[in-house]
Amino acid sequence: MASLTSKMATSSLQQTPYNNYFVGEKDLKYVPPYFRDTPETTTEVSCVTKGLWPEWVNGTFIRIGAGKFIIPTSEDDSKPNAVLQHFFDGLGILHKFTMSDGQVRYTSRYTAEGVVRKAQKDGFVSTTMFGVNANYPSLKNAQDPCSALLGAQQSVFVPKGHLPPDGANVNVVPRRGMHLPKDTNPLSRGVASANPEEEEILVHTDFNMLQVCDAKTLEPKRLLTYADINTELSGFGICAHPPKDRKRGHTYNYLISQTGVMSIFALDIVAKPAKLIWKTALPCKPCYIHSMAMTQEYVVFIRNPLHMDVSDTTKQVMEMIEFEADAQTLFFVLNKSDGKHIAIYAAPNFMFFHSVNAYDYIDETTGDVNLHVDLCSYESDFVPYREYSLSNVVDPAQPFQDGTLVRYELAAINKANLNRVSRATVAQAIPGVALELPRISKYMSMNPSYRYVYATGGNGGASPGTEVPIGRLGNGVKVVQAAFFSSIVKTDWQTGKFLRWQPENGESCPCEPVFIARPGAQNEDDGIVLTIVIDKKGTHSILVALHGRDLKEVARADMPQVYGIGPHGSFVESRGMY
Repeated sequence: MASLTSKMATSSLQQTPYNNYFVGEKDLKYVPPYFRDTPETTTEVSCVTKGLWPEWVNGTFIRIGAGKFIIPTSEDDSKPNAVLQHFFDGLGILHKFTMSDGQVRYTSRYTAEGVVRKAQKDGFVSTTMFGVNANYPSLKNAQDPCSALLGAQQSVFVPKGHLPPDGANVNVVPRRGMHLPKDTNPLSRGVASANPEEEEILVHTDFNMLQVCDAKTLEPKRLLTYADINTELSGFGICAHPPKDRKRGHTYNYLISQTGVMSIFALDIVAKPAKLIWKTALPCKPCYIHSMAMTQEYVVFIRNPLHMDVSDTTKQVMEMIEFEADAQTLFFVLNKSDGKHIAIYAAPNFMFFHSVNAYDYIDETTGDVNLHVDLCSYESDFVPYREYSLSNVVDPAQPFQDGTLVRYELAAINKANLNRVSRATVAQAIPGVALELPRISKYMSMNPSYRYVYATGGNGGASPGTEVPIGRLGNGVKVVQAAFFSSIVKTDWQTGKFLRWQPENGESCPCEPVFIARPGAQNEDDGIVLTIVIDKKGTHSILVALHGRDLKEVARADMPQVYGIGPHGSFVESRGMY
């Protein structure tokens, strides 16, 4: 504890915007339960519900979360455990809620147990680590410097050869499955489904890897890269949120080649198997992005002013990603039909995680075709993911930050000239509320008339009576916070106003809201919003359904365990629901 205390004192004296030190296993008791190891519930159980769970909700709600932070490095407990140190680093667990006839059933399963098995064999953890290396400080001193030390120092895990289906930590976005090329990996499990859209889940992350899981049992079946779909897609990069055009049956993503060339590509995900449609190189330096945008006719790649310096792979990933203070944020526009790059727009420096929606429309004043791109935008001098280390959760250096919902306008795309960089302007913003993890009705994707955005709103908002606060190692004055996420917010582009839902009775930390439209709905917000909160004492979590119109609670379902907080989820409707 002496070294921990000294680091805390040093970080406080330096007035850093975030704390970044190793939190040992004994100090994890100060971390909120949703940032600690959580169990799995492999046998489906019926949830106790309150209120009237809508009978029209007929489908499966899938969420990915962090299941494990403590990783054993020996089979006989002869070596100290490794401790993962960042929100992004927790080993994945899939949560599934099956809903029908007003009933809710729940099951969950770990999806990265191969990482644990390898750590027990090697004596150290091999996985990509955003935060402080999980193998330090105790494991570093325990390694044989002639053998395992170099591997224990690496923060970037680059797989070589075949991996078992749970051999990598793929833990960001779960979606419907799709038809994939023939599997030649002898370590895969199970048989590829003939109906993957309903029988398999495809989990995405921010590197070139996909994980296939069984939709019924949640068991991992296969790991693959985009290069398994097409050899032209070998390389790095990849955003976890490839925008999906349901009408065309295409998704769009980016790739950084082995030689450092950044490209955008389109996949036909309806084809059996999925296939590459086009791939287009961009005239810019590689960067890190988490999501892209699209309109009816265009793909928009927004280059974050962030690049990764991999010259020293012993540095944690969040420090490898370097901010370009003097760079503009660039919008590259491509035609969906053929991938032709047609325009570049630039805006004063900002960064983002999540795009919200985008659309093209005809400007009534000029007759030109304009694009609107909606994002949760962060100020140029702030890098949010550096706040998400466990040390900064238990000892926040300052209040956590979220983005501002901003609408950027790319004007006169029909007159664009690739030899001239046009200016992106701010058409609108929603002031007064900080937002992250934005979601909309999927039926309003790319629709110029869409109005509503649902998101988590702010951090650390009061939850009266909660017994699971964060900031437990702080001095009680510097930063006082009650939860990592504060509330659920509904914003309205038409009025510029917003509504906020705050958990009550000591419950806290609502996760990303997911909107489900009611069948036959005439209004955009006619449906429910799903989120998950933790109970007052931190013993279990609760799935909550809010009305999409006014965010009043409709119903809830008690989970048998704590939901290890994760970034994203998807609702997969059953056949015939719509």
